[in-house]
Amino acid sequence: MSRHQITITDIPRMIVGANDVIFEVRENDVKLGDLKVSQGNLFWLSSGHNIGRVLEWNQFAELADKYGRKRRYNS
Repeated sequence: MSRHQITITDIPRMIVGANDVIFEVRENDVKLGDLKVSQGNLFWLSSGHNIGRVLEWNQFAELADKYGRKRRYNS
C-alpha cells in the first residue's frame, strides 16, 4: 500500500484569499506535486511541470461527489 506524506509548505497568517495555502504531496517519498488552495480555486502542479490544473470550488465539489468514496467524518 502506498504511503502518502502531506506537508504544508506555506501558511499565511490571515484568511485564505489572494495568498495560497500550499500542500506538498508525496507518495513513498516521491514528490507528486503541490496543491495550492485559495479562496477562489484549487491549483494542482505536478512535480517537474510548470503548467498546472485549476479547479473552481464548485467543480471540485462535483468531482468529490462523483468519484469520492463515502466515509463518515470523524472530527
